Amino acid sequence: MVIKNVHLFYFSPTYTTKKTVKAIAEGLGADFVEHDLTFSFESEEEFYLQKDEIAIVGVPVYGGRTPVITRNMLNKIHGDNSLAVAVAVYGNRDYDDALLELKDILSENGFSVIAGGAFIGEHSYTRKVGTRRPDDEDIAKAVAFGKDIRAKVDSDTYTKNIDVKGNFPYKADMPVRVFSPMANKNCIYCRKCHIVCPVGAIDKKDPEIVDVEKCIHCYACVKICTFNGREIPGNPLKDIVAFLETKCSERKEPEIFI
Repeated sequence: MVIKNVHLFYFSPTYTTKKTVKAIAEGLGADFVEHDLTFSFESEEEFYLQKDEIAIVGVPVYGGRTPVITRNMLNKIHGDNSLAVAVAVYGNRDYDDALLELKDILSENGFSVIAGGAFIGEHSYTRKVGTRRPDDEDIAKAVAFGKDIRAKVDSDTYTKNIDVKGNFPYKADMPVRVFSPMANKNCIYCRKCHIVCPVGAIDKKDPEIVDVEKCIHCYACVKICTFNGREIPGNPLKDIVAFLETKCSERKEPEIFI
């Protein structure tokens, strides 16, 4: 099959999913169009792909599921028996049902999912789990995955709607937690945190003002701050972070389905 266009769709507040999806596209060896969905939760834009186009769609994993905020965005990506690659990026604990859920969403939206991958990114809650991933080794594996996808498409003998790991019914979403990282005494008011917040929870002029009910706990504001100027008051996630740092520190490798 001749691929006319390659489209990249990703939700990536801390850039790990973006890096992974772009590396896969590099391996595919074709020009691509990027659609950054990170700040598109209120957008009404719809995307319609043709039969000779392929979509590489990546989302981070939130508690073993696709992020709730991404599901409406994903349902605006439509295929006409178009090809798709499902990509889930998780923080070295487990991706549980997220990859299966993403594959199912794409299938329901008119795509033939011919490949899927679960890759690792640095955990949002702590830099000590999945530290600085995706690293060079991860990127190389993502590029190799893209090359394998290209070979599969060129062979014209590929299986549509491949099987991936996961369970249905999917596990429950994480409970709603109403808190947010806040500015501390180290904050220098550079306002980078406002720029990277995908839901506009941080005030444009005063980073000490946060709409905690909007926060989706992506921790992009914490990751972007080079002054350690944001933290969660009272550390309500301390038990979860302790579990992650003690039980999920062993390096995991990407899992590929093709």
